[in-house]
Amino acid sequence: MDIPQAFEHARERHRSGKLPEAEALYRQVLAVEPHHADALHLLGVLAGQTGRSEAAVEFIRQAIALRPDHAEAHKNLGIALRACGKMDDAIAAYREAIALQPDYAEAHKNLGSAMYHIGRLDEAIAAYRRAIALKPDFSEAHGNLGVALRENGQLDEAIAACRRAIALKPDQPDFHNNLGNALHDQGQAEEAIASYRAALLLKPDFAVACNNLGIVLKERGRHDEAAAAFRKVTELKPDCADAFGNLGHALKSQDRRDEAVAAYRRAIALKPDSPDWQHVLAALTGEHSPTTTPASYVRKLFDPYARDFDAHLVGQLQYRVPEQLLDAVLSVAPGGQFDILDLGCGTGLCGVAFRAHAKILTGVDLSPGMIAQAEARGIYGRLITGDLAEAMRDAEENCDLVLAGDLFGYVGDLSGVFRAVARTLRSGGLFAFSLERHDGAGFVLHSKVRFAHSLGYIRELSQSHGFTELDVREIAVRKSGADDVPGWIVVLQKPSHPAARE
Repeated sequence: MDIPQAFEHARERHRSGKLPEAEALYRQVLAVEPHHADALHLLGVLAGQTGRSEAAVEFIRQAIALRPDHAEAHKNLGIALRACGKMDDAIAAYREAIALQPDYAEAHKNLGSAMYHIGRLDEAIAAYRRAIALKPDFSEAHGNLGVALRENGQLDEAIAACRRAIALKPDQPDFHNNLGNALHDQGQAEEAIASYRAALLLKPDFAVACNNLGIVLKERGRHDEAAAAFRKVTELKPDCADAFGNLGHALKSQDRRDEAVAAYRRAIALKPDSPDWQHVLAALTGEHSPTTTPASYVRKLFDPYARDFDAHLVGQLQYRVPEQLLDAVLSVAPGGQFDILDLGCGTGLCGVAFRAHAKILTGVDLSPGMIAQAEARGIYGRLITGDLAEAMRDAEENCDLVLAGDLFGYVGDLSGVFRAVARTLRSGGLFAFSLERHDGAGFVLHSKVRFAHSLGYIRELSQSHGFTELDVREIAVRKSGADDVPGWIVVLQKPSHPAARE
């Protein structure tokens, strides 16, 4: 056959997925006509499709040298360059394709994907919108726009874009999974669950959607279903440490201790540098003696919980620590007005209780999600997202009252906290906090992955840091199932400086 026939045969084999035959024919064309630009271009595309990205770049560049005005070749060069990790060059190639053909919707979409990859969300969103304006039924551009809008915090628009993508192409499982993610972020848990299930109906081995489904089910307290979802992920991806870690969390929530321990051990074996899982494993087995909770664990625990925290803690668990702290403080300082530092402020429950007695109210918490909820209350003069020790590092005698409501469940060794509080409080200032009760010595990390402390330990710290004990009272910290969690409210005072002699 002649060269045009051979080339058409190659393209037909390429379109039908017969890649080895297509490549052989492209090479036959090039053996006879080495400067056949289209054969070079499509051989480059085929090389990219078969994982040979460097070869793809070389072939397509040769084609462009012969036909510099070929917009599609520039777009495909961008794809090959991105596969090689050369993102700046890829973006330049997409821009060249658009310069040659401004109405090239596919090039705008690819430019958007590159911008999203490097975190330039506004530019990604603009590129996706341009692609859609040029091609309104471009389902992939709608889907990608939804992902970028979600990442940018524009959840209503993200949900609308994902729904439009699904309307255009309902059999695409990624679109349903992405809609589930946006719905989850917006707090529409049941709708998110339905979207993840729709994705799994289309693609039963879709591990990402299965994992996302498990996360939402666990957050909703549907631990049996969550465990089943996570177990399926471990079957689909047996080398995925996160899948085993998530399975461990779900099993722990069901009090299936031995199975949870096995899941955590497997997760740690796959990812040894895993402080969160090691912490939980220590709580379940007692094999190690942690002194504090990893910051990453605290953030992962509370960020997803922030929206529903108050309703769950106060409504279901009957948490009354803020009011109990207020009663204890006012019993030793009736009518007091304080500059207050609220450690582990969470959503601001202690702030609400104490705001009528606050001259200045400052809160600090590790969880950005909790800080966002506290900020929405509008009662704090200042909010700090970070470690409590760092928040007090440069503070010296600038507070009258330091609060720690339900914080020390996540801090075992309190010596550093007492030292920092002693430095932060003014003369005669108060330190008021709650504890979970431990009847042994020192402190212990128990199976609920929280620390409990003995009064003897607190009294030793108080004495060594110069505090005077003003009030100790027994309380129920919260409910755990049908049982009360026993604990204490403690109020300590920093001694007043002796009066200067005249």
